[in-house]
Amino acid sequence: MRPRHFLLLPFGLLQLWSSWSLAQQPQTFFPPAVPLAVRSPTFNCWLDTRNGTNPMANWPVFWNDQHTLGWAGYIKVDGLTWHWLGNPVGNASTYIGTEITPTRTIITVQAGPMLLNVTFLSPVEPDDWTRQSFPFSYMYVDGTAVDEKFHSIQLYSDISAEWVTNSFGTSIQWSTEKTSTTSYHEVHSSTPTSVFTDVAEDSVAYYAMAAGQQGLVSVIGNDVTLRPQFNAPGSGFTLTSDLATSFGNVDSSGKFPVFAHAVDLGETQSFSSIAWAVGVVRDPVLTSGGGQRRAYFWSQYSTIGAAIDAFIADFPSARARAVALDQQILQDAGAVSQQYADLVSLATRQAMAGVEITLSTALNLTDVQAFMKDVGNTQRVNPTEAIYAALPALIYLNSSLTGLLLEPLLQFQNSGLYSNPYAASDLGTAYPAAPGNAGNVDTYGVENSGNMIILVLAHASSSGDGSLIGQYYNLLRNWAEYLVTNTLIPAEQTPADARDTTLGQNSGNITNLAIKGIIAIQAMSAISQIKGESADAQKYATTAQSLAQSWIKMALSSGSLRWTYGSSDTGLMYNFFADRLLKLNVLPSSVYAEESSSIGKALPFGLPLSSDSNSSTRSDWSLFSASAAPDTATRNLLISGVHQRASDNSTAGPFSNTYSALTGAGGTAGVPQNGYASPAQGAMFSLLSLNVPNKTVIIPTPALGNSSGSQSGSGSVQPNSHKSNTGAIVGGVIAGLAAVILLGLFALFIRRRRRHSVDGNVLRAPEPYNSQPNMANVGAVLDPAAMRPTDYSLTSTALQARGHEQNGSAFSKSTTSNIMHSGSEPYVPVSVTPSASGAPSSVSQGTNELRNEMETLRREVEQLRAAQVTVPHDAPPVYE
Repeated sequence: MRPRHFLLLPFGLLQLWSSWSLAQQPQTFFPPAVPLAVRSPTFNCWLDTRNGTNPMANWPVFWNDQHTLGWAGYIKVDGLTWHWLGNPVGNASTYIGTEITPTRTIITVQAGPMLLNVTFLSPVEPDDWTRQSFPFSYMYVDGTAVDEKFHSIQLYSDISAEWVTNSFGTSIQWSTEKTSTTSYHEVHSSTPTSVFTDVAEDSVAYYAMAAGQQGLVSVIGNDVTLRPQFNAPGSGFTLTSDLATSFGNVDSSGKFPVFAHAVDLGETQSFSSIAWAVGVVRDPVLTSGGGQRRAYFWSQYSTIGAAIDAFIADFPSARARAVALDQQILQDAGAVSQQYADLVSLATRQAMAGVEITLSTALNLTDVQAFMKDVGNTQRVNPTEAIYAALPALIYLNSSLTGLLLEPLLQFQNSGLYSNPYAASDLGTAYPAAPGNAGNVDTYGVENSGNMIILVLAHASSSGDGSLIGQYYNLLRNWAEYLVTNTLIPAEQTPADARDTTLGQNSGNITNLAIKGIIAIQAMSAISQIKGESADAQKYATTAQSLAQSWIKMALSSGSLRWTYGSSDTGLMYNFFADRLLKLNVLPSSVYAEESSSIGKALPFGLPLSSDSNSSTRSDWSLFSASAAPDTATRNLLISGVHQRASDNSTAGPFSNTYSALTGAGGTAGVPQNGYASPAQGAMFSLLSLNVPNKTVIIPTPALGNSSGSQSGSGSVQPNSHKSNTGAIVGGVIAGLAAVILLGLFALFIRRRRRHSVDGNVLRAPEPYNSQPNMANVGAVLDPAAMRPTDYSLTSTALQARGHEQNGSAFSKSTTSNIMHSGSEPYVPVSVTPSASGAPSSVSQGTNELRNEMETLRREVEQLRAAQVTVPHDAPPVYE
């Protein structure tokens, strides 16, 4: 007889009862699909809950709502079995409710006398690129007996090969690996190909569990064999494979090979966090610039087994970080409204899943680039309008990610392969290939040029990283010149919304497009000021002011704000958001007030994009408009409409950004432009992003910079709270060189100081920054209430010294405590551009020799500090 588990640790009890308490609260948010495992465009699993159907009767699906992903879960209690995931043979658990947080979906069910919380945790790790780029998720189960008696408990879960192919006829291969800490299955196509639409045909799926889990059995067999074996009446279980080979088809005459892990917990009243890990890995992730790009995590692990071991071992800490991040986001979003918190919770995982962080095949840490697939719409890579829409989430979570997405776009357009005077729309139209888009089509010239300039300034001002400005200033200036000529009267140019025919945005002279270009010109003035180009700064500021005045006269010619010049149409002037975000003050408050008064009456699911959009709207642009609203009534009206649609259980598909404001109807599964699971929903963070304070912008000196096409300034930004061996070695080399130089300069200073006997200025040591304390190993049982956000804040001096810190705004205590007072401050860019020669730019008349030398020494120290920015001295850590 197996031992009874009489007690859980106190933290475990607190966690369980805290979870039950949350689960019993009335559910008020009912999305038609909830995220289960959402980490990348090709690892994107949801559960359909539409029309009030019982989730216990549905199989999980891929984001496109067309492809089933085999994923089953059972519990056996005193010899009787219920399933709590998927729709396999056997009795279904009784569904109670679902809670959605930014990182977790918690489904509460009852199986006989056992109350279960089944939690699907998709880690969101914006400050740790190793963890963020590792496409794995956790599923864990907590249980307690409602009758407070002891019961014999066994748990089982499996996945099928449907995770790695879109076709049942695909030939597959599989294996099971066991390390000292982990047992995992892997399965992949026998003939992988990188040509696919949605479900990746070149991926490997993994299903893992800790090897030390009590009573663990790992086995591969057909679904019609293993599931009935576990489901058979009687205590315990015996699982025996019916497969004689390690290859076959996804579906062989109605038999699906499945990859299972089961555990026997013995007799217990309750259990805590029995965890599985599921992942879908592609290597390479894509091709760009003529070469393959690998996921960033490969820079830390030489084998997938080592990475899986680390992921499994990291579960307690990963869960603690997720709880802390959830608490911080919900606290910030809840300060606006509960409806707004719901939207942010639903959007977080799909926004971050749209960003794939990569390195070249050489795993060069100075060549970090990120890529975004246009999920829910097309196969385009890094579409500028999608990055623009996702910008609020990136700024709030870690604005350095914005720079990683912009780098490959800028790099391509700065090469000899691109010659257009306006910015390109994307990097290509056939993910996972991103060769660059050199097409000479100026339909979206104002749209893309405006997006790129706005994005570059937003990245610099929120991260403090001016490397993109330093390297690509001339390219940005070319686009600004194009806008000067074309933005006020965009004629037949259209916004990117015209790509979706249901929105009806094919007319010319759309005022919302024109103002985006004008805001971008003012943004170019700020960029010029950061770069130290004062003449350009003045020119673009004067031009933007003049164009804005002309725009106001033309857009308000009839006494109210119009969507197109000379018409009676109105619409959501969502590009006002960029003016607010960047604190450029292009438009006076009276124009914002006029927009609020002219947007019209809301329909059941919000406000149409425009009066000529066939009543269609977009949730991302609605939240942009809410953030630009001058009054809370308009803001809440816009939020409420988006929430109404997001919670409309009668609609289809994962959180779509395009739908009818009149009926709520959205796109159809399988039809392009349905907006399902789009990363553009990062726009839900728009209100939060307004409160992220600007940072001092530093442009690193080119002396020690990377002169190749890859700009290390954006690629080398690493988490400030951890160090790997690689980072330590590189950082040590730079620090050693700096120390030698400084010692020599200091010796010269002492010798001259003694000779002259003159009091000089004393160099100030850099102020320390607040680094993140290591997350303690909290064990298998945690207390969510005890988790507190980690302080990622930096002092301004330390920020200047390091130059390219990652944005810790989401977790920073300083963000939480001081966040509100920065929202209305005008944007004042600050440039720190070390002199190439190290010579001081100005010396007061009459300063003695010693003070002159001290000024030189001070500038050289600053130059060394800035130059170190271009070297990846703090590579992300391995899991501990």
